[in-house]
Amino acid sequence: MAILCALLNSQNTFAKIWRLNNNPGVTADFTDLQSAHAGAASGDTLHLEGSPNGYGSVTFTKKLIVLGPGYFLDENAGSQSFLQTAKVSGITFSMGSQGSIVMGLDFLGAGIAVHTDDIIIRRNKFCSPGNNIPDWSTGTINVYYHSDNSNIPANNIIISQNYGLKIFVNNPSTGILITNNYISVNAWEGDGSGGNCLATHASAIILVQNNLFRRGKVTTYNSNFTNNIMYAGFFEGTGNLYSNNVASGTQFGNANGNQQNIVMTNVFVGAGTGVSTDGQWKLKAGSPALGAGYGSTAQNPIDAGMYGGQSAYILAGMPPMPAIYSFEVQPIGSNSDPIDVKVKVKSAGN
Repeated sequence: MAILCALLNSQNTFAKIWRLNNNPGVTADFTDLQSAHAGAASGDTLHLEGSPNGYGSVTFTKKLIVLGPGYFLDENAGSQSFLQTAKVSGITFSMGSQGSIVMGLDFLGAGIAVHTDDIIIRRNKFCSPGNNIPDWSTGTINVYYHSDNSNIPANNIIISQNYGLKIFVNNPSTGILITNNYISVNAWEGDGSGGNCLATHASAIILVQNNLFRRGKVTTYNSNFTNNIMYAGFFEGTGNLYSNNVASGTQFGNANGNQQNIVMTNVFVGAGTGVSTDGQWKLKAGSPALGAGYGSTAQNPIDAGMYGGQSAYILAGMPPMPAIYSFEVQPIGSNSDPIDVKVKVKSAGN
């Protein structure tokens, strides 16, 4: 065991962090995802910095950690000093990329295709704005069979703390955790849309907890739903277990701790001056979702919704690494009075 631990530590020691930046006049290791993938080794980290220019799309065949600065940065004060996001046009995880993590990226209506096991997708924004609506169009995560074997479904996928996405588990996958996300069909379809925002193969088994279903239909089988809030939409399928969910209608009924026919304006803080796009979904004082989660007690309350549970949604999707959120430079200096630079740094939680 000691030898194994030493080997793993040695591998981590030699992993490299590559800097991606395509802003004019900035020197970085790479300016697009495809080149970065070609130049990186398995186990490396790709750090995408904010830019008005996109970083393109890529198919991963290596285990890589991909980190961006987050999103809605201009709406969430104190998130980053540079407010541009890291925009990508889509990612495919193929065999060889097992163990990869993608976090803090802005997909702007594009999505992710998963063709291998053990992938973590956290704190990304998938939606694109239109008509002054932030999730006018939503991106999609698709879970498929292995890229090298059409008989083996991709398993052990974590989809957590993302904003503005649809999810489709197209094959009999297992070990799929979907938690603390904002899930919705395109806003342009309307709250009465019957399009799927979450749909699975009849033999797929997934765990769905502490999500916000904004609009669209959920179609699953033999899966577990706990502590979710359905703002608008429909729920169907067979063999599902569901408890402690809060719904605008009778989607989950009122047994097993479920609440039905809840007025959603009584649940959330809502939009308003100084409230960010993702901040409006925090629970307001007196919300029926407060302490409504499974296993909640007076001493240890557990809330329903994307801000509840053990993996609470993080504002702006910031990854758990140091971020500069304030940068001040004295404009004039001299030999006797050097230029003062004040930098404030913080890190989001895990």
